[in-house]
Amino acid sequence: MAQGFVRDLNLIESDTGALDRGILDNLGGPNITNDLLLFDGNFKFISKLQSDHYTYDASADVTTVTGEGKVAFSDGTQISFGDDPTNFKYTVHSSNGIDKFRIYNSLGQVVAPNGDLRRNDGVSFQNLSNLSSKRLEVSTSSSTGVSDDSGASDLFNQYPAGEQVDYISSQLGIYYYKRGRVPLTFEDSSFTPPITFRGQVMIVDSTATISSTPDSNSPGLFIIDANNPSAGAIRAFSDASNPWSDAVSGVLSTTEVSSEPNVLALNPDSAYSGITSSTVPNIVDSSSSLLVTETISTSTATHKLPVLVNGQQYFILLAS
Repeated sequence: MAQGFVRDLNLIESDTGALDRGILDNLGGPNITNDLLLFDGNFKFISKLQSDHYTYDASADVTTVTGEGKVAFSDGTQISFGDDPTNFKYTVHSSNGIDKFRIYNSLGQVVAPNGDLRRNDGVSFQNLSNLSSKRLEVSTSSSTGVSDDSGASDLFNQYPAGEQVDYISSQLGIYYYKRGRVPLTFEDSSFTPPITFRGQVMIVDSTATISSTPDSNSPGLFIIDANNPSAGAIRAFSDASNPWSDAVSGVLSTTEVSSEPNVLALNPDSAYSGITSSTVPNIVDSSSSLLVTETISTSTATHKLPVLVNGQQYFILLAS
């Protein structure tokens, strides 16, 4: 009479834990059950980042980890939050591996986190396959272009563990050094030493924050006054601020000490009481520093300065 187990029944003949362990050790070798127990409840293990361990900046769509001993999820991590904790439908993006990351939904849109963030810690067959995959060497004599498995190598068996740790530590140090000298797209960049850009710098409004006119939340290049770092940043090239205001009686006035008229495009309007002619603007300077006038007689003039007004040349008499 034949004895054994039917594969399709998946060891249903065994009804106790002791029998299960004996059968597995018999089929897979002694103590194989201890290895399998490492995966007991595999996909029930979940890591959780509690809501009080992170903050969310809505203006930059960035989640920042603030809990002590906590780190950001890595890029590509599937997480869940809200009312459906078992549906890991959100993906981590733009993670710096330390304390900042973004969350995307299935449509590739940035979403705000809500409550505890959960990650499934289950280990899949694909995870094990990628743990230490072999890299085949190139072979010019082979028709396929690669050598056989005898020339293959993998990460964890090519070098001793100590050398790998040292190598990874050195590469991380280089990464953080370079990271502090490169502008980031998902957070503000602050540089102490002077920086120089070679080539073009492109600023892209990927989230379409600009509607009609750019504001302080729109992507752009901003300049801060080094003498007054606490003052608001000024948008370079596209700032619409104007230090001059139209006061009563058609008078242009400003409170900026360093402001001065350079090129003014004036459109006189006779409706203003301060303008006596449709072609003559009325500029008033209360501090007497804007316009300086002096009357001299023609006999004392020693030089003349040609000027062109509306295509007509005039001469201003000057005295040395």
